[in-house]
Amino acid sequence: MTRFSLSYPYLIIVLCLVVCVVGISRLIRMPVDLFPDINIPVVVVATFYSGMPPEQIENDITGRFERFFTLGSGIDHIESRSLPGVSLIKVFFQPGTNADTAVSNIANLAACRREPSRRWCSSLTPPACRCA
Repeated sequence: MTRFSLSYPYLIIVLCLVVCVVGISRLIRMPVDLFPDINIPVVVVATFYSGMPPEQIENDITGRFERFFTLGSGIDHIESRSLPGVSLIKVFFQPGTNADTAVSNIANLAACRREPSRRWCSSLTPPACRCA
């Protein structure tokens, strides 16, 4: 094999180039499943209270709803943002969770949290739950 390689060096170089070109062309055509389709339901809960500063929204509304939403099943993590007069809470569920079930689960928890509390002012709108 060594004697053949030394006798025909250009043939060996051409064979190496052919292998490289075929390898690169196959690599380009290979399907990539690096990011497969994953169904991760995200429920956004928006609560509006006009005129309330973000710090008070965070303490009085967002924090309480976040703690209460942790009681739901299949929740992966929760993100929230408090703006002037608005509380936005994103509830991320485990992959494969049914989106309709997730929305109804969070809507039921939000309704239960709002009912027994007498600290809520009448100008606080009921939380709006939407699947994002």
